[in-house]
Amino acid sequence: MHIRTAAIVAAMVLGLSLTACGGDGDSDAKPTGSGQRSDAPESTGVTDSTDANGDDGKAALEHSVRSYTKALFGGDPKGHSLLSKRCQSEMPQNQFTAMARQARHDYGTLTIKTFEVDQISSDMARASYGVGVPQFERTAQPWSREDGTWRWDAC
Repeated sequence: MHIRTAAIVAAMVLGLSLTACGGDGDSDAKPTGSGQRSDAPESTGVTDSTDANGDDGKAALEHSVRSYTKALFGGDPKGHSLLSKRCQSEMPQNQFTAMARQARHDYGTLTIKTFEVDQISSDMARASYGVGVPQFERTAQPWSREDGTWRWDAC
């Protein structure tokens, strides 16, 4: 791959993969939960609402975060379906596919090592998570629930 193209794709991975445009998704705000981060599904956080099934959405949010991250760093173009509709319109499938393939090439297959729900309110959530690489540790990353599925909304 041409060096300039590789640099552009690497910048896209850093800028779009786990952070929001304009710095909104990687704020300096501290998590509102216990401050402990773990790989366990029972991570604690602030929850303001429950869905129609009485579920607060934490497990489903964690599943989506893990699936999205696995797809992104696994080079899987299907991860595009875990972007919100708004983000899908800003990042077409072919752009996501190129970014995911380059991320896998540059960083290898990375998976979530830490996860915490910071807040869930109706169909909006913020989660803090990381893959064990400092530049990809995220705080209060925005996610939105669309059609019953949590989707990355940090574009």
